[in-house]
Amino acid sequence: MPSKTALKPTTRNTPYKIAAIICAAVVSSVLLPIAFSQAQFAHPAFQATWARTDGLVASGGVKRPWVWGPVPGQSATEPFAGLPGNAHLVQYFDKGRMEINNPSGNQNDPFFVTNGLLSVELISGQMQIGPASYENRGPAQINLASDADDPTAPTYQSFNGVANIPGAPNERRKQAQIGQVVRTAIDRQGNTQPWPANHGDYGVRIVQFEPATGHNIPDIFWEYLNQQTDIIQGGQRVTGPLFFPWFAVTGYPISEPYWSYVKVEGRYTDVLIQAFERRVLTYVPHLPSPFKVQMGNIGMHYREWRYSPARPTPRPGGATPTSNALPPKATLSIDEIAYRKSLTDLNGNYVTITNRGQTAQSLNGWWVDSPKWSHIDRFYFPNGINMAPGASLRARAGQGNNTATDVYMGRTSVMWEGEPYDLAVLYDNFGREIDRFFPAAEVGVPPTAPPVATPPKEGTPAATITRVTGGTPLPTTTRGTVVPTPIATTPATIVTGATGSPTRTATAGTPNRTSTPGTPTVTRTTTPTQTPIP
Repeated sequence: MPSKTALKPTTRNTPYKIAAIICAAVVSSVLLPIAFSQAQFAHPAFQATWARTDGLVASGGVKRPWVWGPVPGQSATEPFAGLPGNAHLVQYFDKGRMEINNPSGNQNDPFFVTNGLLSVELISGQMQIGPASYENRGPAQINLASDADDPTAPTYQSFNGVANIPGAPNERRKQAQIGQVVRTAIDRQGNTQPWPANHGDYGVRIVQFEPATGHNIPDIFWEYLNQQTDIIQGGQRVTGPLFFPWFAVTGYPISEPYWSYVKVEGRYTDVLIQAFERRVLTYVPHLPSPFKVQMGNIGMHYREWRYSPARPTPRPGGATPTSNALPPKATLSIDEIAYRKSLTDLNGNYVTITNRGQTAQSLNGWWVDSPKWSHIDRFYFPNGINMAPGASLRARAGQGNNTATDVYMGRTSVMWEGEPYDLAVLYDNFGREIDRFFPAAEVGVPPTAPPVATPPKEGTPAATITRVTGGTPLPTTTRGTVVPTPIATTPATIVTGATGSPTRTATAGTPNRTSTPGTPTVTRTTTPTQTPIP
C-alpha cells in the first residue's frame, strides 16, 4: 500500500502524490536533507540499508514503491532476552522495522541489519521478547491492506487461521500449485472461499512453491522479489537485485495469496494479499506501473499494535527484559454440546467450557473449531474474557449481549449440526489444542457421513447421534477451508464466575447447513461433574 509519511496519522499518499513529492524533491531538494540526514537514523547501518533500496526513490532517480518508507521513524532499545544487554536497537519505518542484534558484528555483513518477524507476531498475537519467549498481545485487529476505515477489510487476525505461526498445526502447509490461476478470496472473518466469478483474476498464476514453509508464490510477487534494478551499493548507483537474497526483507511466505475487495484511497477495488514472515505484499491491479505491487505499512501497524493505545512509547535505554517461556497448557475442558430445540432457536446451540484449573484464565486469542466434511467453522473469543477457577462459559451460536456466563458467536446458522461427525476443538492463543469433545466417541460410536434424509418437522424429536454406525474417518483440520465466525472488534471485559455486564453483539456469521431441531444435548460423561454456571 502507498506509504504514509513519518509514521504519523496523516492522509495516505497515492502513487501519483508520491511521484509529485519526489519530483518536487528533485527541484527543491526538500526531501534530501531529511532522508539523508545522519541525525534521523539511529545507526549508520540503518542509513546504508535504507539508501540501498530507497535512496534513489527519495532523490527522484527512480520511480518505484518504497521498501522502507520516505523517512526513518522512531528508534528505541527494545527488550530481547539473550542478546547483549538483553535488548536490541530498532528503528521503525512505515513499511518495516530495522534491528541490530549483534552490535559488535561485521557491519559489512548483509545481515548485520535484520528485519523483525512482524507479520508472524501481528498475526499470531505473540510479541517475541526472546529466542523462545513471547508475550501475548492478541492478534492485531488492524486492516493490513486497505484504508484504516474500511469496516469489512481483512485484518492481521483474519490470517490467524491460514498462516504459519507459532503453534500452528502442520496442515497450514499447502501443496505445490505451479501454473494454477489464483482464485481464492479471504474476508474479515478469515473465511476463505472461491473468488466470485464477476471479479477478474488478472491472469495471476502460481510460479513458485516454497518448501520451507509450504506455500505458493504468484508470478507478480515472485517477479517483484527477484527484479534487477538500480540501487545504491557502496555509495554508487549500480544495477543489481533489489533484494538479495529474495527473502532477505520479506522472509518466506506464511500464507497463500488471497484476493479481497477492499477500500484503497477511498475506492473499493480488488487487491491480492499475501503474508510473508516479515512483510505483507499487495497487488492492486488498478494502480499504474510500477506501483501495482507494494509492501504493506507493517512497520506502522506493528508499532501501533505494540505501543497503542495504552502502552508506553519506547525510549532508548529500556529496561532489561524478563525471558518468559511458553506457559504450560491451561486446564480447560469442553463439557457439552447443546443443540437447538426449534428452527429459530440458534442460541440453543452452544458449547460449554469449564476452567478446571486453580487460577483464572484469559481467553484472549483463543478459539473453538467445529470441523465439517468440507470446511471448518471457527469462533474467536472476544478479548477481555477471564474465566475464574471452576467457572463455566457457554459459547452460543446466535446473537446476544456477552455476559459473565454466555458469549455469542453472532452466526446466522448453527455451529454444531446434531450429526454423528460433530466435533468441538478448543485452542489457546499459542495455537495449541487444549481439549476436544467428540460426542460420538463419548458414546462409543465411530463417526460416519450422515445419510441423506428429510429433516423432521419442527417439534418432532430428532434421532440421536447413537443411531449411526460405520467407520468413515472423522474430518480433521486438514480437510477444507477454515470458516471462522465474526470477530468482535470492541474490547470487552468479562470475568466469568462473577456478575458481568452486557457487552457488544457480534455480527452475523457465514451461513452453513442447518441442523435438525430437537437434537438432545450431549454431555461428556467421562469428566468430573462440571461446576454449575452461576
